[in-house]
Amino acid sequence: MDKKEDKDLQEAFDDLYRYTIIMGVKFNWNIIAATLVTIGLRIYKTVLDDEDYEKMTKSISKSYDKIKKFENETLH
Repeated sequence: MDKKEDKDLQEAFDDLYRYTIIMGVKFNWNIIAATLVTIGLRIYKTVLDDEDYEKMTKSISKSYDKIKKFENETLH
């Protein structure tokens, strides 16, 4: 990724994260997480062909041990 893409990615993450925290006041965290995952997978399914979608979902599965918890936030 180039610097603009890195900046855009960070900005999108920050904006979505802020909105997610706001939603946490209203909804259970499991509902929010399930909704975000579903939306993300639907976006990938829309913008990728079948082969790339399968690669993406396999990549997500392989990343299981690399995913970190939010350390400084209490979400429950």
